[in-house]
Amino acid sequence: MKLNIQIIIGFFIFCSLSCGSMREVSIYEPSRSISAFDQFPYKTLFTNSSENGLWGVKNNNCKEVYFDTNNSFIGKDHLHIKWDASKCNYIGMGLKWSNYKPKNLIPIIESTAIELRVRIDSGSISNTPMFFILLDYGGNQCRANINYLDLEGGKIDTQWRRIRIPLQAFNYEKRGVNMSNIKELRLEFQRKGDLHIDNILIVPHDHNYHKTKGTFKKVFKSNPIKLGVGKEYWWGINTKYSSSLQFGNSFKNESIVVDLPQSKESSWNIFGFSPYQWLRIDISTIYSTSALKFKLKATQIPKLQANFFAYTGKKRRLFKILNESHFIDKGNGIYEAYLPLKAIKGHGEFRWDELKEIRFKILEGGQFELGDFQLIEFRGNPKKPTQWKGI
Repeated sequence: MKLNIQIIIGFFIFCSLSCGSMREVSIYEPSRSISAFDQFPYKTLFTNSSENGLWGVKNNNCKEVYFDTNNSFIGKDHLHIKWDASKCNYIGMGLKWSNYKPKNLIPIIESTAIELRVRIDSGSISNTPMFFILLDYGGNQCRANINYLDLEGGKIDTQWRRIRIPLQAFNYEKRGVNMSNIKELRLEFQRKGDLHIDNILIVPHDHNYHKTKGTFKKVFKSNPIKLGVGKEYWWGINTKYSSSLQFGNSFKNESIVVDLPQSKESSWNIFGFSPYQWLRIDISTIYSTSALKFKLKATQIPKLQANFFAYTGKKRRLFKILNESHFIDKGNGIYEAYLPLKAIKGHGEFRWDELKEIRFKILEGGQFELGDFQLIEFRGNPKKPTQWKGI
């Protein structure tokens, strides 16, 4: 035993003298932690038609589906779909996603997203009526749509734009979906469209608006309410792609400077904001006695369309085109606009306890600035919005 110890000691002394240039190696190398994303084996949903199975690709009078080989983002072809939902009750298709193998998404829900690339053949659009649906083996479904925060550049145009749908965005808890036993991903199309789709993957993703404990809803029971406070709660303003819409500074709170040519229709003519920090907003107890108010700086009143969107409900969108009766001239090129919520057609069917965002579409171009958005008390005649004594 003594001899063996001497031999081992001698060996280490020899190495220290003759192998000085060798790297020191620990007997136990520290193990590298493997993330839940790294361990997830089903990261690819679609790269081309020969490697990834789809169903619902048969053409009919509601949709035309092609596997287009021209200008693909990746692979030999990509998905090209044209649809018109006015001719059918349902337009959808599904990805067989690793040949329907059961997939456990629970370990990656908070750290990943479904990513895809989309483009159109011409022009530019700011949204598309497309929904993403996860289906479990019990037949339960949950859905999510495209959020402007996760749409590259805030628009879809002729370039391949990246879209990310965080797994947290799916309403799986409310729908009772078993996220540990997912069967497939479905795509559902509404209204009308023409879209190229490619490279659908699961990717790592940091969601900027994490869910917190308790309620995710902000309840307002009295006016006035300042709306859209904080530039991080706006979308559609990105000077990298267009200088037509920029943040201004003429008013106390956030404002938008608009510079659109009057002689040419612009595709970059929509912007919007969350009323309050991207939370669900509940104004159901005060909406009927409330009006949207904002200020306008202009040489003449532009033509605007106000849009209201809800998270849920049969009627998720309301809109109203503003005219001169909605404005009061305060002098020196300053106007105040008033839109009673009861003046909007369909207001009684809208979920005012699930308000998501407010958008504005510029119907006629020009140069002006609007800001200081508020919700104020209004108890007058909705057809005469500027004649209430409280204004």
